Amino acid sequence: MIAANNGAFPWKGTPAAADLEAARARRGAGEATDEEVRLLQDRLTREAIEAQIEAGLDLVTDGLVRRADPVSCVVTQIRGMTTGDLRDGFPGSAARYPVPVAEGEVAWKQPILSEDYLFASRGISKPLKPVLVGPYTLGKVSIDRAYGDPMALAMGLATALNRELKALQAAGASVIQIDEPALLLHKDEFPIFTRLWEVLGRGVSATLCLHLEGGDAQGIYPGITRLKRLGCLSLDCVAGKANLALVRSAPFPEGLKLGLGIVDGGSEAIESVEEIKSRLGGADGLPPHDRVILGTASGLGHLSREAASGKLRNLARAARDLSSR
Repeated sequence: MIAANNGAFPWKGTPAAADLEAARARRGAGEATDEEVRLLQDRLTREAIEAQIEAGLDLVTDGLVRRADPVSCVVTQIRGMTTGDLRDGFPGSAARYPVPVAEGEVAWKQPILSEDYLFASRGISKPLKPVLVGPYTLGKVSIDRAYGDPMALAMGLATALNRELKALQAAGASVIQIDEPALLLHKDEFPIFTRLWEVLGRGVSATLCLHLEGGDAQGIYPGITRLKRLGCLSLDCVAGKANLALVRSAPFPEGLKLGLGIVDGGSEAIESVEEIKSRLGGADGLPPHDRVILGTASGLGHLSREAASGKLRNLARAARDLSSR
């Protein structure tokens, strides 16, 4: 059993964060360069990774330090897509985000996250997973001015993001997390989702981890465990309190890893080791320890660094305790 972060790590409130905010303001006034801003982001990324490793995690993210919202980093780099007005209520996290707009035919232009992944993964002692929002959720939150057909837009996004997954794989990523929170709001469209997932994962040999934040998988479980090329199913067990019972209600497929989001990214309260183990409710009905990943239910980016580090430290301790049984 290992411990993982499934999203952001807080970076604001540090000396480097203050420097970054100042550099961004100066860049807006033409007094700082993109390179100056990027170097500060590099520094904060390294600090976020080191904090996760110091907490004892076995699988980390880059802290999503370079992201202002869930969609811009991907949408602005896809041909045919742009961003519009800000809107509240992103699926799962309820975050504020600029609405993606499809102005023309969607296509992948060049690697989006590979350079960031190469920097973040260099010289660290633990594996690092890139995180990106999936085509179903992107399609659901987008305004379509090009296709006139939601399925066609989502399929175009799946094709484009398939190229991105292959680029990340070529850069060395062995695990890639795909966030699809909108699926939990539209479970009746699961047959459509399966077709998109097939296109998204075509030709990808890296482990694809599907993370579902914001609720339970009732109505699509256990069917979702049979998705092609799915390597890990990660479930939110904080907002989706029924998920643990769902997992125990049917045999979990051999070879598939199970991620359990036990730690709450929406609360400053630090779960104790015993509380985390109690939430899990024992190992009965779960896959073997070597196929279970204890993780965060949601990103920790809005918490204090002290709270986030405390949560991850106890998560890692709980995973080690459970593995030793």
